[in-house]
Amino acid sequence: MIARRVRDAGSASAWDADALGVLLASFEGPEVPAWLGAPLREGLGGVVLFGSNTPDPAACRDLARSLHAIAPDLLVAIDEEGGDVTRLQARTGSSLPTACALGRIDDVDLTRRVGRTLGDLLAACDVDLDLAPVLDVSTDPRNPVIGTRSFGDDPDLVSRHARALTSGLREAGVGACGKHFPGHGATHVDSHTALPRIDLPADELRREHLEPWALAPWLDAVMTGHLLVPALGEGPASISPWSRPLLDEVSGSGGYSGLVVTDALDMAAVAADPGPLEAPVRAIEAGAHLLCLGRAGSRDGQEMLREAHGAITGAVASGRLDREVLHRRAVEARRDVRFLRTRRTAVPAPSCEEALEGARRIGALAAARAVELRRAVLVGPRVSVVDARARPDHAAGPRPEVLVSELRSRGYDAAAAHDAHDVATADTALVLTRLPRADADEARALAAVLADRPDAIVVHTGVPGAAPDCERRVLALGGGPAMLGAAVDAMIRAGTR
Repeated sequence: MIARRVRDAGSASAWDADALGVLLASFEGPEVPAWLGAPLREGLGGVVLFGSNTPDPAACRDLARSLHAIAPDLLVAIDEEGGDVTRLQARTGSSLPTACALGRIDDVDLTRRVGRTLGDLLAACDVDLDLAPVLDVSTDPRNPVIGTRSFGDDPDLVSRHARALTSGLREAGVGACGKHFPGHGATHVDSHTALPRIDLPADELRREHLEPWALAPWLDAVMTGHLLVPALGEGPASISPWSRPLLDEVSGSGGYSGLVVTDALDMAAVAADPGPLEAPVRAIEAGAHLLCLGRAGSRDGQEMLREAHGAITGAVASGRLDREVLHRRAVEARRDVRFLRTRRTAVPAPSCEEALEGARRIGALAAARAVELRRAVLVGPRVSVVDARARPDHAAGPRPEVLVSELRSRGYDAAAAHDAHDVATADTALVLTRLPRADADEARALAAVLADRPDAIVVHTGVPGAAPDCERRVLALGGGPAMLGAAVDAMIRAGTR
């Protein structure tokens, strides 16, 4: 069989419909770039939206509608978990709670309602597939990339709440993509920066990390992670042939029949080795339907698309990739994407304003139930905030000064500390932490503040197991407005008792 090839106007290259059909592209900005027009019309599998595309939900809605106007069956996906990982509210932080907070509350009906609220917001933005929920079981408190994105360290807890969140998303007509198979929770290496290696015995991996993946047949898609797991097979799961049979195995007797999506191929775990020309080919050989090329801010989106397309068509031309296999994968992807689009458009969507208000309401409710205090009381109007979190959070992206903003909205004279004088003269000193036990720079920054201000309150935004054992502490369980706003309210209430 010979695939349709289309001449791209103004270019010497040609687009292969099968190769395009397995690619998820990205681009910068809130408008469709001119270079993307031909791939959209000629069968591009989908796009993944990031923070630069979505300065606010209304902009996301307009962009998604523009994309669908050009390619009605295009998959529009987004990495919107709520909590610490948000694209729709990247400027301000998410109004929704973290998965960690929902796991601590352990009310599956609340988690389903949060999922429905998240789905309503995505539906209002004309998004088809959410790259959520996270099915990772967070067993390593040093983990710099999963942390509060996970429902917790118990596989049964993670399973129950991942299913509940998925139910809510689907009620709103939005697809769910579980991640990161076979589990990113038992590592202290971030796959954005290096290749994580998980050296657990096979029986422990199956018992503690694979159980949630029994949900796979019930999901619309599964994202494979850039994870080296010697007990399960050779090479990273996302680009190695052992991962797909394992996914079928954990899915039960019927196997897995949904979409397989790779984690972003521009991440350092695979970007240098095997590299951008080899990783897409290996991903197809490993059973993937859709290859997430990565965030256009890291590399030029047009270049990433052409490079991956060329790598795949070159592998077909050389005989390494079987044309029929590639064609079948593209056909399966388009079939499932059409189903997702049909379901999405069949469910009425609220307005962006209504969806955002719903997110604020349920986010405040959930966060208030999750935040925990120990001798943490705001004293006086002047508050100095020291952000000790030294290590970048690559999944969440840059952090706005959320805690300062939440304090100011409640009438406090709050500011980020710039030197020791700011901390010394404040009525209350607050220190934000995330990984003080694993990050030496963060630990030193925390110790320096406590040396000058022994009465400082530590506001911990990471998982409880990573929190410092300080006299005055707030377990905020996340760094977004919902969680930090609830932390401020709890400290205010504590001072009125």
